Amino acid sequence: MDVRPLRIYLLRHHEVCGPKGVFYGQMDMPLSPAGRRGSLDAARRVCQLADVEGEPIRAVISSDLGRALFMAERIAERAKANLHSTPLLREVDFGEWTGLTWQEIEEGWPGCLAQRMADLSSYAPPGGENLAQVRERVAEVIAWLSSEFMGMAVAVVAHAGINRVFLAHLAGLDLQRIFSLEQGFGCINVVDLYPDGVPVIRLVNGGSPPGNCFFPGI
Repeated sequence: MDVRPLRIYLLRHHEVCGPKGVFYGQMDMPLSPAGRRGSLDAARRVCQLADVEGEPIRAVISSDLGRALFMAERIAERAKANLHSTPLLREVDFGEWTGLTWQEIEEGWPGCLAQRMADLSSYAPPGGENLAQVRERVAEVIAWLSSEFMGMAVAVVAHAGINRVFLAHLAGLDLQRIFSLEQGFGCINVVDLYPDGVPVIRLVNGGSPPGNCFFPGI
């Protein structure tokens, strides 16, 4: 019986061109020059890793936001794999908080940031979404990957918040604890998902220098 897992290489996009400490969310922020170079390097590293493991990347699935799609396109080119982009992998929707700093949010909605941090699963910014809603779209992607690519390897390129929820969902981790999962720019996570639904998380935040992930990534 074939019990080969679905191998998922889960990556975060690289550095964007903009100030730190801003809730970019679903804004289509461009990569910085360093972010473009880092994306090329991440694409090279994940393809080399797949080659070493002996299972080539058969498909690349990406957020449709440009900062993720740039890296996904480079991976697809190197791996000669089909590329699929989807809004289901977009970063968390922060609604009216999108594009604002922590200070600006606190001034406009006093005490609401603390409320959100105390209840990440249920609290949604005005016009945005909570993490239970994010988990629903992540679960939809995982179910599709399992149905289409079991026994193969795929690369998934997304965002810090999405990746944390992705890993937490597979590991059965409470969404309130997702900040235990660091996701630096250009990092690689490796997950094996078996046909019976059992996941084995083999690598988290691989290849990411400490300190390159700033907090409002979710």
